[in-house]
Amino acid sequence: MSCPIVLIIFEFETRDFTHGLCVFAQPVYHYRLGDGMFDWNDMRYFLELQRSGRLLTAAKRLNTTHSTVARHIESIEQHLGAALFVQNAQGYELTPAGQTLLKHAEAMENAALLAQEEITQAIAPMGKIRLGVTEGIGIMFITSRLRGLFERYPGLEVELVAVPRFVSILNREAEISIHLDRPNADLLITRKLTDYRLALYASRLYLDKAPPLNSREDLANHYWIGYVDDLLFSQELLFLNNFCRTPTVTFRSTSVIAQQQAARAGLGIAVLPNYMGSNDPELVRVLPEESVQRSYWISTRRELHKSVRLRVVWDFLLELCKEEQGVLLAP
Repeated sequence: MSCPIVLIIFEFETRDFTHGLCVFAQPVYHYRLGDGMFDWNDMRYFLELQRSGRLLTAAKRLNTTHSTVARHIESIEQHLGAALFVQNAQGYELTPAGQTLLKHAEAMENAALLAQEEITQAIAPMGKIRLGVTEGIGIMFITSRLRGLFERYPGLEVELVAVPRFVSILNREAEISIHLDRPNADLLITRKLTDYRLALYASRLYLDKAPPLNSREDLANHYWIGYVDDLLFSQELLFLNNFCRTPTVTFRSTSVIAQQQAARAGLGIAVLPNYMGSNDPELVRVLPEESVQRSYWISTRRELHKSVRLRVVWDFLLELCKEEQGVLLAP
């Protein structure tokens, strides 16, 4: 006769006493395994398919085959007596039953991760943290200033996902994300990271051959470098019209770094963050009185904000931007 197994997930609290650290545990979730119920191993496959939307992608992330993923999903559905996904042209989407299960599966995952972290990292934060950022601030500002973080926390590992698009916290693409727009989601903790200023930059090569540029009115006679309008991931990037009503855009890119390179090559005038353009020896700032201000926002999931690893990176980024206001908001 087999007996059912009860899985108890604990919430851990670390307290500092005179003679050392003590860890207290309190049960917060109970899951009955056996007698027709599913196990946590199945939940891993469920969560990955929900986040990726495709069997092959989920299988690749889990280092297994798509048939194995499908088998685990089928096992859960059989035990629950309900379909969890529907398949369409875009991939796999959750059914109402799947949406209900998702909340509990994520709660199990988060409780387990936080318990592991609080026990193993009560004294020194170690391990991996993934930071999702837009490529401008990620590559051209943050990366070169991370040395102090690693010197302070030598056991820390940072994965920087620097891409010209929105990086999703809710889909677990990153644990901390920096955005151009303020995210509006109840599951997130968000605060302003910093304001920053953008200005007009061009190469000496371009300016020597271009028409005179002495006032805002002259901008209509020049070539511009900008974003690909139909691929904009944020309306905050629509700033060409702040300077010129009808700009003649000859080069477009989804990448601000590509735009900087285009300006260096003499293709026209680019609107660049001052932390990128002001230190570039190949570029000249034109019409210094002209600029535009935007903001960066930093966010994470509410439950992850308890993470020691996450908090040290979060606090470091806030302090870094506070110290570098002269660079970010250079007039």
